Amino acid sequence: MDREEAAAALKAAEAHRQTVRAAARWPVLVLVAFGCVMFAVDFTTAFVSGPWTLIPASWAVIFAGWGAWYAHRQRVAPLGFLRRYLLAVVAGMLLHGVYLAVLIAAGLHGDPLAAFVGSLVVAAPFFIGAHVESRAW
Repeated sequence: MDREEAAAALKAAEAHRQTVRAAARWPVLVLVAFGCVMFAVDFTTAFVSGPWTLIPASWAVIFAGWGAWYAHRQRVAPLGFLRRYLLAVVAGMLLHGVYLAVLIAAGLHGDPLAAFVGSLVVAAPFFIGAHVESRAW
């Protein structure tokens, strides 16, 4: 292999690396979107009751379907992403349960400050996960 062939091979490898890096950025989008959806779901849940709670819950279900469809369409996934994604989802869902329990037990239903802080805490694992994924670039 002469010098020109080696330079062309290195240039092609670098172009391929850039393509793979660009294709592997989708987890940040999914985690940020999931965090925003969970924030909206939990914030809204603090102000509705009865069958109306099904409306924000349906947002989470619709997003989960979109997220699975979107992730399935991607050709590249960062190494270890599934483990980190599941960690964020499990932490978020556990915090969601604690948030609902505290909201009900403490009688904070309808309190905007409690809704904002609780929703932010529930969404935090997804935003932290997005930050961790963005650092891998």
